[in-house]
Amino acid sequence: MKGCFYNSDNKKIPSSFAGYHIYQRSIDKSLIFRNSYDAIVLLSILSIKAKKFGVKIFALCFMKNHIHIFVKSRHIDIISSFVQEYSSTFSIIYNKEYERSGSLFSKSYGRAFKYTDKYVRNCISYICNNPVEAKMCRNLEEYVWNFIAFYKSRYPFSKPLVLAKSRNCLRKTVKQVKDIYTSDNYLTYPLLKSLFSSVNREEALQLKDFIINTYNPLDYEAIVSLFGNIDQAVLAMNSYTGSEHDIKEDDHR
Repeated sequence: MKGCFYNSDNKKIPSSFAGYHIYQRSIDKSLIFRNSYDAIVLLSILSIKAKKFGVKIFALCFMKNHIHIFVKSRHIDIISSFVQEYSSTFSIIYNKEYERSGSLFSKSYGRAFKYTDKYVRNCISYICNNPVEAKMCRNLEEYVWNFIAFYKSRYPFSKPLVLAKSRNCLRKTVKQVKDIYTSDNYLTYPLLKSLFSSVNREEALQLKDFIINTYNPLDYEAIVSLFGNIDQAVLAMNSYTGSEHDIKEDDHR
C-alpha cells in the first residue's frame, strides 16, 4: 500500500493514505439532519459524486448540524470540486423539501491535510468517534451515521434481508434501489417516501440498512490496512479522545 502522494504544494508525502479531513457546518448552526431521509439523501449524493470525481473516502460521519469526511484524491482541486458539487446538489434538494432558501452549509469549509499513517489513523478515529465524544452513544458501533457497524454486518440495525422469503413489495423496492444506484443516480425525498410507504416497520429497517450498504462509499479495505484489522480499528476509534487541532469546528476557513 505504500507509495507517494503529492500535496497542493507539490511536496512528496510518504503515505499512500494521505488525504484531507473535510469539515462542514450548517450556515447558522441549525439542525441539518432532522430524520433518516436527510442522511440517506446526502449519503446517496456523496456516493455518486465520489464515483464521478474518483475520490476515496476513508471516514464519514453525519452529526446533527455538521459533517466530517476524510477524503483522498491526487489533487486538492478535485476535492474542492467534489465538496462544492455534493454540497450544492444536497442544498437544492434539501431546500425544496423544507421550503427554505439560501445556502445550507457555511460558505467555506474546514480542511486539514494529513500526510502520515499516524495522522490519518488519528483523524479517522476522531471522525468516527465524534458521536461518542458528543455523548450521543456509548460506543461508535451503536451510531448509524458513522457507518462503522456496516463493516461487520450488512444489516447491523435490522434483521438480515432474505429476498426469497420477503414480501413482494420489499423485493420491488430493493430492485428499484439497485436500478437507481447502477444508473449512477442519487435518491430524492419523494422517491424515498414512495419506497418506504409500501413496507412495514420491520421491512423499513431492512430497507434502510440495504440502502446504506448500497450507497456506502467507505473504503473499508483502506481502514483495515491502516489499523491491521477491523477489530483493532474499532478498538482504536473507541479509545480515541481529544480534538482535531487543525480544524476549529466553530471557525471555518
